Amino acid sequence: MKRYLTIFSIVMFICLIAPLTIKATTSLSEIYISVTDAKTAIQEKDKQAFKQHFKEIKDNWQKVNQNDHKLVQTINEDIHKVEESKSSEDKEKALNKLTSDLIDYEKVLNPVDKQKKRDQLQKEMQPLIQEISKAITDKDFEQAQAINNQLNATWTKNEAIVREEDIGRYGQIETRLMFIRIALTKDKVDAASAQIEVEQLKKALDEYYAGKKSDVKTGDQDVNILNKHLDQAIRNIKNNDLAKAKQDLQQFIIAWPNVESEISTKNGALYTKIEQQIPQFAGQLEQDNKDDIQAHLESINHEIKSTISKTSYTFWDAALILLREGVEALLIVMALLTVTRKSEQRKASKWIVIGSMSGIALSIVLAFIFKSIFDNLGATRELTEGIVGIGSVVLMIIVGIWLHSKSSLDSWQSFINKNMDIAMSTGSIITFGLVAFLSVFREGAETIIFYLGIVGKISTWSFVLGIVVASVILVLIAIFFNQITKWIPIHRLFFIMSLFIFILAFKILGVSIHTLQILNIVSQHAINKLPFIDIVGFYPTYETLIPQLALVIIVVVYYMMSKKKGT
Repeated sequence: MKRYLTIFSIVMFICLIAPLTIKATTSLSEIYISVTDAKTAIQEKDKQAFKQHFKEIKDNWQKVNQNDHKLVQTINEDIHKVEESKSSEDKEKALNKLTSDLIDYEKVLNPVDKQKKRDQLQKEMQPLIQEISKAITDKDFEQAQAINNQLNATWTKNEAIVREEDIGRYGQIETRLMFIRIALTKDKVDAASAQIEVEQLKKALDEYYAGKKSDVKTGDQDVNILNKHLDQAIRNIKNNDLAKAKQDLQQFIIAWPNVESEISTKNGALYTKIEQQIPQFAGQLEQDNKDDIQAHLESINHEIKSTISKTSYTFWDAALILLREGVEALLIVMALLTVTRKSEQRKASKWIVIGSMSGIALSIVLAFIFKSIFDNLGATRELTEGIVGIGSVVLMIIVGIWLHSKSSLDSWQSFINKNMDIAMSTGSIITFGLVAFLSVFREGAETIIFYLGIVGKISTWSFVLGIVVASVILVLIAIFFNQITKWIPIHRLFFIMSLFIFILAFKILGVSIHTLQILNIVSQHAINKLPFIDIVGFYPTYETLIPQLALVIIVVVYYMMSKKKGT
């Protein structure tokens, strides 16, 4: 078993370190993402998350090719202003200014001929608009759909210039294109409605080309609006009110351009699915296909919730890990001190304390080293978090079931007793300290293994707070140990602590697989009847549920066998 544990630990180490060797490409898009995350942290009043994302902004900016340009100084001033601003409102304004200046500087780094792009957009789109208009007039709807596919492909190729210059106009054009698709995908095509949408599309493009700014206000909209519209559409389909369901889908389409970037940056496959399927469902929804469309909408709704859900750990998660391992380390140290006190070895007791504190200190240092590594992984961070999280759960099972089994504890106690006998017979006080150090660091190493599963998705503040809370509780346990053991027997205390660890393993496993699903490395097959429960890492997909059920079965079988053996 030791050999397998060693091999697995080496594999885990490689999985952790390998991504560090991959040089992540740095671009202004990474800074934009960090700016968006920083704004979210401000809105959620998460100061620690804001500090982390602001650090990412500064670090990524330092990696950018900073030419001798006045905008470089302006951006440096923007960053400084964000840092110096006291109120949340001032920080958010400074971040908005930073975003605007970054966009301008990106244009300096990547100069383009805007007029040429506008001309190209007009040249490629207008002939297709004329062709689709003629096909609709001639009632050649098959041809109109084929042209519409070309029209959308052409728009996708050229849309960047419109989005950059006039986001309101961009939203108008996107909406018109989707409404054209809706009109043409109806079983009974409404030629008049389709023609109106084509005319509105032409008008929007002409006005953009003429330089007329859109008067549409595109304020910051919460991406959760997509779930709201889909929830309503699904509910209306169930109530057999298909007219209202179609209106809900149209409202989804209108809202989509304002929030699509948040989906596209996190889940490209879902972005494409929404663009292709929602207009189709809005156009084809009828009595004979409502159940099928409802199922598809529920699946898309689930994927959106999954993509935008926040996976993170609290200080209690960090505290529980340290508590579980800390109690065992505490028992070992107290046993060592009892031996030295009975033999009146005061210096030995001192070295036991020194060794114990050294073990704790080294464990904490290693924990923060891993935390720092995860915080600076860059583009490979999410992937590494998912892989390491799953690996740490496997190690938690091995540690929880094997290392804490009776035979393992007996072996470990035998090792301690052997070294204590040597120390007592030779009078070597340093040996006392070494035994204490090894005892404590052994538990510290296990703690670090467990922390690997959560360290990438917990803020530094929560991480530190968890350690502090657990340390305070451990001190109280040490002070009132005799009284506590009268209330709760030692074996029962370990049972409760181990149970908490396995519950945390359940959460880490779910969060880690969910992370890989967001990266499209693991597929998602939703279980629509079950809810999202972020606090315990429950995400209703077969890919997360089956491994979590397997974990539960392993734990239940282990405890049943332990009870049967009387361990």
